[in-house]
Amino acid sequence: MIIHMAEGATIDQVERVINRITQDYGLRCETIVSNTTVIGVKGVASIVDEGRILELPGVDRVIRITEKYKDASRTFHPEDTIVWVAGKVPVGGRNLTFFGGPCAIESEQQALESARIAKEAGVDVLRAFVDKSRTSPYDYRGMDIKKGLEIAAAMKAETGLPTVSELIDLRHLDLFLEYGIDVIQIGARSAQYSPLLEELSKIDRPVILKHGFGNDMNEWLCAAAYIMSGIDRERRSVSEGNRNVILCYRGIKSFETETRFAADIGMIPLVRMKSHLPLIADPSHSSGDRRLVERVTYGFVAAGAHGIEFDIHNNPAEALCDGKQAVNHEARRIIENARRIHALLADVGIESGSTVSVAAK
Repeated sequence: MIIHMAEGATIDQVERVINRITQDYGLRCETIVSNTTVIGVKGVASIVDEGRILELPGVDRVIRITEKYKDASRTFHPEDTIVWVAGKVPVGGRNLTFFGGPCAIESEQQALESARIAKEAGVDVLRAFVDKSRTSPYDYRGMDIKKGLEIAAAMKAETGLPTVSELIDLRHLDLFLEYGIDVIQIGARSAQYSPLLEELSKIDRPVILKHGFGNDMNEWLCAAAYIMSGIDRERRSVSEGNRNVILCYRGIKSFETETRFAADIGMIPLVRMKSHLPLIADPSHSSGDRRLVERVTYGFVAAGAHGIEFDIHNNPAEALCDGKQAVNHEARRIIENARRIHALLADVGIESGSTVSVAAK
């Protein structure tokens, strides 16, 4: 539910509305002040009697949000959200941010060499993946968690870059935070595992939420709302929720076998029209082939992605995990060209025919 206050509404009138929502219905409010004040109601707003809100002085109108992913919806939050990684790297808005590094940490030497290549290429956030969810139990699934996190910390110290790592097991969350992982990533296999998403609603660390193998847009944004809402299984508002969510598109499974996943480029502007959250894309996992990664990257950027996450390995031919899709020193050229494309299209809107980006600041 969104409550629009009338132009000129006083602070006392705004507070009276908020008090009625919080005290009478036990819900939380988020206030957005621009030309007029807008109050967003957090929680199960269907219990609110609309008439009891409209009768209050200073209220202009009440709008009920129909999307099931309202916290992630642009209706609830019209302006683009910018998520700050480690307090220094912005993701979203007019920014183009690169996440890169090895698909998995295999050894300290491999990880540090890959980290150096990524930094020299111009990466903003370093991939430092410790745990890997694999199709077969015989595939490389990562090293001991603590040892891997120690190497991730060494990668961060070596390059000065913040790190992102995929969390698979809830039991490892405290360790990830203890070892200074700056961004928690939720992979495609875990994208709808609600207990994991609910736990991440209780922290303020940025979260990258990947697109599930078979998810449509509604399911994907609903998963984001789990992290953002702070609502438990009994539909109670138990925390403020985690607003620092970054979406990552990687395509879905289809009948095509020549690429790893089918990536619909049209999803980029569509999701940006529907959601205020930063949206990055993964050309490595969508294409599955380093020969395709460069061109797919440019397509994602031209379509309006706020950033790219891709695999960079010091020796792709010898990689224990997804070496076929990892790039090497060509990463620098990819990033430089992608930034040129981004700059060229900076004033082109997300919707066809528009010349100003949706809610860009």
